[in-house]
Amino acid sequence: MLQESLAHAIYALVLQDFPESLVETMVVFSLLNIRLRDKRILAVAVLQTLTNLIRYLPITFGMHSVVLIISLAIYTRLLTGTRLSWTFLAVLICVAMVAAAELAYTGPLLKLTGLTYERSFADPFLRAAFALPYEVLLLMVALGKNYYNLKRGLTC
Repeated sequence: MLQESLAHAIYALVLQDFPESLVETMVVFSLLNIRLRDKRILAVAVLQTLTNLIRYLPITFGMHSVVLIISLAIYTRLLTGTRLSWTFLAVLICVAMVAAAELAYTGPLLKLTGLTYERSFADPFLRAAFALPYEVLLLMVALGKNYYNLKRGLTC
């Protein structure tokens, strides 16, 4: 049982948590006008991925989201030196985009597939598949904002 849950945690880290952390970091960096060709993105994404292990702790539902929001802001602040208030704003905008996207497509997708939320969240492969639409959306936002920043000369 422990090996099975450890395997699930590793699959979840690789299939969902790292890609999610990477695109969220990219969005935050682009909102802060930091060039996306920055090596610090990978460092923040790896730290955030490891912080995602908090999901497996027996804490109140929703607290992991608060911890992940704070940790993303702190990691970004520590590695970039940006103002903490701007960093929190960028992180909150990113989280709002994730929440809006999930609200828009999760219900119809569950109905279309005939799966329950609990079943899709318990399976790391299904969890990664259900996260893919908002990860693609975040990637498009990050790349679009980065392109805008480069054209306007706004990047650091």
